[in-house]
Amino acid sequence: MSVALGTEFDILAEDPYDFYARARQQEPVTFCPDLNAWLVTRYEDIKSVLLQPEIFSASNSLFSRNIHFYPQTFEELSKGYPPPAIVITSDGTEHRRLRTPLRKVFSSDRVKVLEPFMRETANSLINTFIEDRRVEIMEQFAYPFAAEAVHKLFGIPGQDIEQVRQRCQEWYTMYTKELDEERQAAYAKSTVALLHYFADLIAERQAAPQDDGLSELVRFGPTGDQSLTQTELIYTLLLLQGGYTNPANLIGNGLRLLLEQPERWSIMREHPERIPQVVEEIVRFDGPIKIFARVTTQEVTLGGVTLPANAPLLIPFGSGNRDEVLCPHAGEFQVQRTTTNHLGWGLGPHSCAAAALARLEGQVAFEVLGQRFPQLRLVPGQKFQRVPTPNFQGYERLEVEWE
Repeated sequence: MSVALGTEFDILAEDPYDFYARARQQEPVTFCPDLNAWLVTRYEDIKSVLLQPEIFSASNSLFSRNIHFYPQTFEELSKGYPPPAIVITSDGTEHRRLRTPLRKVFSSDRVKVLEPFMRETANSLINTFIEDRRVEIMEQFAYPFAAEAVHKLFGIPGQDIEQVRQRCQEWYTMYTKELDEERQAAYAKSTVALLHYFADLIAERQAAPQDDGLSELVRFGPTGDQSLTQTELIYTLLLLQGGYTNPANLIGNGLRLLLEQPERWSIMREHPERIPQVVEEIVRFDGPIKIFARVTTQEVTLGGVTLPANAPLLIPFGSGNRDEVLCPHAGEFQVQRTTTNHLGWGLGPHSCAAAALARLEGQVAFEVLGQRFPQLRLVPGQKFQRVPTPNFQGYERLEVEWE
């Protein structure tokens, strides 16, 4: 077994694309001993994996490093609800059952109704800092904008949105980052409070349904045709974290790409009708989803390598999206490109259920920012640092300025 390339792979690398390019050419399916997993880098191989869930299971989809949990953390978590199977890590009939209500909630028709609210929210957020001539755009625009949109969709009360967003972030951080004992226990306590909050909201909608996504979700609860349990409903709401983090990272990643070369920003502003294709190019070139995982259910040959059953695989969407098989000059960001068959939203049964929402959020955000800030630019000399997580891709901070 060759491990020459796999030993070099850093799952938290700030810029892994040179490595991916070498891997696609030299060893497209390579074993990473530090991660005990096979890295799959070519577009066609990734596509094959995503379209064959019966051979490549999603049961380990949210790949993460082994995090040490302290006894106090377990004690706090025991006060909540034990995690059930979730849509991201399920397969077959179970996956379809869990995904059906999400398809209803994130339908194009339901999402489209939110567009006026998104525009109002974007402008309101901009009004809070437009006189400052400089802003850290992730915390003061991208995250709150995305959180407002997804929570409006689900009907989360406005006064609770910031606390829900903070607790969702603490839940995800607890499972993906080494923390000291006190902080980890505090995040566990926050997570349990969030689970109980969701349980109360679900009970309210069960008693008095409204015209919102949460009521649509509750319709599939214990008395519904698809029969989601109460705990499954709670944890489905917890997945709201991805519902705002991914669009926020799409906005941040896209802003850096568009502002690195001012003519890109000008083209987007002068041709707002092209913004939908700009969003797709951002998702292809530097999308918010970094790596998901799969595990083989049987012996299979992939990319010329025979893998045994139960072999863990890492699927970097960004590598497949920069494969020349997908489009010419795939390693370049082209603001006028029209490629749509990229992997940025996933593919097959596990493709992103909230893609319609994320697309519209990106389109509205870039259109409004372009209208309000014709001369927007990156603050010179700043360090662009990625959020250190294996699954999602975005910036810790992104500072912009204007005259």
